[in-house]
Amino acid sequence: MAKRFRLAREKAGLPEDLVLYCGRHDYGTRVLSNTGNLAAVMRTMGHRDVRTAMKYQHPELEIVRTALNQASGPVMQTGA
Repeated sequence: MAKRFRLAREKAGLPEDLVLYCGRHDYGTRVLSNTGNLAAVMRTMGHRDVRTAMKYQHPELEIVRTALNQASGPVMQTGA
């Protein structure tokens, strides 16, 4: 799967630092952002330690969204 992803990335001209793990991290981030359910993230990602699942929490993104909403009206929620 990683080889197919790499070939597709190269064909699309995307940067090399975009790796398959980015999709996994995005998934975990979106599940946590949309549900607020850390236990669900832990189960679906196969984590046993809460500290591992906590890396999907990005409070700095909410700070940016809040600032942008105050400056220019609602900003679309992307979950990540």
